[in-house]
Amino acid sequence: MKQHLTCLLTLLFLSACDININTAQEEPIETQTISQSIDANGAESVSTSIEMKAGKLIVTGGAKQLMDADFVYNYESWEPEITYETEGETGFLTIEQPKMKNININFDGDQEVNEWTVKLNDNILQDLSCNLGAGETNLDLRGLALNSVDINAGVGEHNINLQNCSLPELEINAGVGEVSVDLSGEWRNDLNADIKGGIGELNLSLPGTVGIRLKVAGGLGEVDVPNNFKKDGRTYTNDLYESAEHRLEFDIKAGLGSINVEVEEFI
Repeated sequence: MKQHLTCLLTLLFLSACDININTAQEEPIETQTISQSIDANGAESVSTSIEMKAGKLIVTGGAKQLMDADFVYNYESWEPEITYETEGETGFLTIEQPKMKNININFDGDQEVNEWTVKLNDNILQDLSCNLGAGETNLDLRGLALNSVDINAGVGEHNINLQNCSLPELEINAGVGEVSVDLSGEWRNDLNADIKGGIGELNLSLPGTVGIRLKVAGGLGEVDVPNNFKKDGRTYTNDLYESAEHRLEFDIKAGLGSINVEVEEFI
């Protein structure tokens, strides 16, 4: 029943959002693929901002430079705009999709192609911000040096893998659909996470060797946590919360949908 309600709400939202960007049509072109690399120019830390209004986004580590990326698209106006500048030892990288106009997007068809694959450098400290519209997102951030991650999710399915990242700050604004966040693995510090729920499912995979506290406010859906969590009103803590060296603190403003929490087994 819960899944059926989520699917229904998502379909209703999709029918109401900006599927028809404009009645005037831009004609598709032959699919283009462009590759671009950005050198860090001596920056020791970088603020990276990615804004994608519609399409498929993949972000991973493994770049030899600051960024190695491939962009595939078949509308001329969809060619991304990339800028990079430095101030002292800090870099500012922006990858942005131009304003989508004069295009009638049909999510049920295969006429539109817009896929970004962005590789970031594993060793340069990153403050990563992603502003996402409609589509599919796979952020495999394992191995990256992360100071903070800020995700503004739109409509669709968004998977965020932060295993073994030990970042100190996480902020997520969920949209419509499903957002899955994997924070399992080894932790070397505390985490402060601020999550605003949307319409759909929020799935959290958490480590089994740290203290965990989830403070949930608002929302009309269910909160599913492991049986060994203690409940005080709408605050949930695990058995390790008082004694663990590191703690993960979640401030969750729930939306219309479910929150599902899984904790990996400690061996």
